[in-house]
Amino acid sequence: MKVLYIDPIFGVSGDMMTSALIDAGLPFEELENTLRKLPVRLPSIIPVQKAQGIIKGTHLDIGESDRHLTVREMEDAIDGMNAEDAVKRDARGMLEIILNGEAKVHGTTRDEVHLHELSHIDTLIDLVSVAKGVHYFGIDRIFCGPVPFGRGTIRTSHGIMPNPPPVTVEILRDCNVFFVDEPLELTTPTGASIVRYYAKGKEAAPPFDIERIGYGMGSYTTDKPDALRIFIGESSEHESDEEVWLIEADLDDMEMEYAGAVTERIRKEGALDALYFPVYMKKGRLGIRLSVTAPADKVQRLVESVFRETTTFGMRLIKEHRRVLKREELSIETSFGPLRVKKGFDAGGRLIKTHIEFEDVKKISEERDLPYRTVLDAIKAEIAKK
Repeated sequence: MKVLYIDPIFGVSGDMMTSALIDAGLPFEELENTLRKLPVRLPSIIPVQKAQGIIKGTHLDIGESDRHLTVREMEDAIDGMNAEDAVKRDARGMLEIILNGEAKVHGTTRDEVHLHELSHIDTLIDLVSVAKGVHYFGIDRIFCGPVPFGRGTIRTSHGIMPNPPPVTVEILRDCNVFFVDEPLELTTPTGASIVRYYAKGKEAAPPFDIERIGYGMGSYTTDKPDALRIFIGESSEHESDEEVWLIEADLDDMEMEYAGAVTERIRKEGALDALYFPVYMKKGRLGIRLSVTAPADKVQRLVESVFRETTTFGMRLIKEHRRVLKREELSIETSFGPLRVKKGFDAGGRLIKTHIEFEDVKKISEERDLPYRTVLDAIKAEIAKK
């Protein structure tokens, strides 16, 4: 699988990530052609070579602009551009992370968020550029080292704020971070959204052969290099392998009628799966074993949930790996209306199974007062003809 490793030497920002992708070999002309498809007027964008000490890399020089965009304008610009679906999907995904982070910090909904600095057109350029670069190199998995935060305070349109800004902290909740004694905004909200969207959690990168290296240079001048480094290479590991943890607890003193409700609540906390089944415990007592499959970045949260929701005083934690099909989730039009489906592909990219979202079938069945099986069979027949 094709791997991209982000090495945040002195922080992460959208323009530094774009610069690193260009430095690693993303043709600027191809990136520029994609950006020109945005239905907005863009400032000048010029990649220049820059050196800090012995490190040389690319710095993206973006011209001055007073253009600010509303959330709807950003969404419409991304959706309306004539670009690859993967580029638009990833750009929207990173924007969604920013919106949800801002909404959480300000105690509002993502539709009522006002982006302030993040509404500047530079944010739109960064999101689309990074998505284009990842797509250009055909990256399967992205990993990231610990992300640095500065200290002190910074000045924003909100006024004086703690460094890093609350939205950056919210976006990188559950990620590996560390603090550097620098009064600078080393990691920006856009940079944080890149890490959260692509790298997702704390999973370590597998061994891989380095094929390309890129340095994205920032604009700070300190005794440390203001640079973001990326590595692109090939790993022999299967792209759908991922580290998971198995959390197990044996219970013989919990009311059985609560087991199903507890399991469902744990699923909602972020478990990949949660189930329970009968076991015989000491002295022949009948109990249940709760088994939770947890992604690496949610283990602590789920352990706390199991302690909180059950009667157990202890549990087993087992590190495992799971292999899953490469998936694609999309909405299709049917005679019943839009319907969500999940497609599974093998290692060669061949479609081998399609799963129809049960909740959509259930909703249609209840609205039309039809048996579930009648609706499901009709939808399967329609899909087979597409």
